[in-house]
Amino acid sequence: MKQSLRPFLIVMVFSVLISGLLLSTKLFSEDANKDEEWKAPARASKKPNPIPADENSIAAGKIVYTKECFSCHGTTGKGDGPAAKDLKKSPGDLSNPKMWEQTDGALFWKITTGKTPMASYEKLLTEEQRWNVINYVRILAPHPGEKK
Repeated sequence: MKQSLRPFLIVMVFSVLISGLLLSTKLFSEDANKDEEWKAPARASKKPNPIPADENSIAAGKIVYTKECFSCHGTTGKGDGPAAKDLKKSPGDLSNPKMWEQTDGALFWKITTGKTPMASYEKLLTEEQRWNVINYVRILAPHPGEKK
């Protein structure tokens, strides 16, 4: 082997080893983070819902929910829809009173960005549809301390 190629080959082998190490570290850290709480960024959480939660918005939200969300989240939002059994991770329970701990802005961000197994709905639903879904989902979860 020529002496001029040796440094190049050493650098290439070293680069491949480092790349493999970085990739395996990333994969392991992703596995470790799978069960972490899904939190919206503070800035997104502060975003107010521009759509009043009136009868029209809730009715419109229910239509979108039935078409786009029901299959995983189920009729009452418990995460027991017909497609839920095929998911590796259970869909969130939208009927849990803890839903009220999340702001409308946080829910909007989650619907918009998605997180496996939930798809991003940024391109599938208009902003108005996403806000209407939030208004509808709010009726699925009683306020903490309230009986449903």
